[in-house]
Amino acid sequence: MRLLDRRFEKHGSGQVKIKIEDDEDLWQLYNLVFVGDTVRASTFRKVQSKGPTGSVVTNKIRLNLTIRIVNVDFDPQSAIVRYSGKVCSESEHVKMGVHHTLEVSTVGERSSGELTIGKDCWDTVVYQRLEKACDSTQKADVAAVVMEEGMAHVCLITPSMTILKQKIEMPIPRKRRSGATEHDAKLTKFFEAVLRAVTTHVNWGIVKCLLVCSPGFVNQDFLKYAMDQAVKRDMKELLKTKSKWMLAQCSGGYMHCLKEVMMDKAVAARLTDTKATDEAKALDRFHDMMKNDEDRVQYGHKPVFAAAEKQAIEALLVLDTVFRSNSVAKRKQFIQLVEDVQELNGEVHIFSSMHGTGQELSNLNGLAAILRFPCPELNELDSEEEIEDGMPQSGSVVYLDELDDDDLL
Repeated sequence: MRLLDRRFEKHGSGQVKIKIEDDEDLWQLYNLVFVGDTVRASTFRKVQSKGPTGSVVTNKIRLNLTIRIVNVDFDPQSAIVRYSGKVCSESEHVKMGVHHTLEVSTVGERSSGELTIGKDCWDTVVYQRLEKACDSTQKADVAAVVMEEGMAHVCLITPSMTILKQKIEMPIPRKRRSGATEHDAKLTKFFEAVLRAVTTHVNWGIVKCLLVCSPGFVNQDFLKYAMDQAVKRDMKELLKTKSKWMLAQCSGGYMHCLKEVMMDKAVAARLTDTKATDEAKALDRFHDMMKNDEDRVQYGHKPVFAAAEKQAIEALLVLDTVFRSNSVAKRKQFIQLVEDVQELNGEVHIFSSMHGTGQELSNLNGLAAILRFPCPELNELDSEEEIEDGMPQSGSVVYLDELDDDDLL
C-alpha cells in the first residue's frame, strides 16, 4: 500500500489517498474503513439516458463516486473488499443518496487501485495501522505447505492473515505386506499435485522461506521428491530455492496445525522478521506465564480493563475485530485501552482474526494481558462478560492534530 496524499484537519478529521498494490493491502483496507466513513474510488455503474429516437438506453460507465459507508465486507478467497453505502457527493450521472456498492480488488476491472478514505476521527490505532500498511518492510515473505499422506494445504503467510491458495486431497491406500506398489504410486501422484501447487502459487522472487510441515517423515519425503524432480526436469529455478525450504513437525495436515509450527523456537528464529512470529511468541509467553504464575495473567474484557485501571499491564494481546465494532463507543474504549498501555511503555500486540494465533486468542474472548505484578483479586471477575458500551473512564483518544510532525508518515 502506498500513501499518495493526506489532509488532516483540527480535532482529527481528514482524508488520505492510497494506492492498493497487493492482496495483503486489501485486508489492511478492510481494517481501516468503518461504518460512517467515506470512500471515494473509481467504479462502474449502469446509467440510463435517452437515445436519439427517444428510447431509453442503458450503458455501463466508469466514474468516480464518494459514498458514506453502511457496510463493509471482505472476501479473502476472491480478494475483494466491498463497501456499501449512499452516494454523498454530486455526480453528473448519479443522484445524491442513491445506494451504491464499491468493489476494490487488485485484479480485473475493479483494480483501479487508488481510493480516498475520509474519517471524522483518525484515532491512533487506525493511524498506526495505516503507517504499517504503507511500510514496505512489513510485508511477509513466507509460504507454507501443511501436509500428511493424502492431504495438503498450500498457504501464503502475510503479516495479517494466512491465505489458503490450494487444498489437495487424494486417497492413499495403506501399505500391505504383499507389496507397497499401489501405495507408492498414489503417494507419488499426490506429491506431484502438491509440487504443482507450490510452483503455481509461490513467487520465489518474494518468498524467502517455505515451511513444509507434517507429522512423521512425509515432509522429508516430499522435499526429496521435489528436488529429484527438479534435477530430472532441469527445473533450475526450483533447485536454486532449496535453501529456502524449511522442514517442521506438526500433528496433522490441517490448516490449524500451522499455529503449532509458528510457536516452534527453530521456526521462530528463521522467521524473526515476520509479524506472525511476534504474535506467536506473545501468545506462547502468555500460556507459559499462565502455567507458572497464573496471578500474572488475565483474559476477557472485564479482568483486562480492571488490570489497566491498576496500571498493571506489561503486554496486551488484543484481537483486531474489536476495532471493527459497529459501536463507536466500544471502539473508543478499546482504543483508549491500547493508548493507556502504550503510555506506560507496555507492549501491544494486535492479532489478526485471519491468523491461527488470532483464532486462538478469540477463544480467550479476544483480549488477554500479561501483568507486571500479581493481581489475584482480578480472578474473581467474569472473563466471559463483555464491557458495557460507554465512554472510557480515564485517558483520552489522541487525535492527529495532537501528534508532532515527526510522528506522521
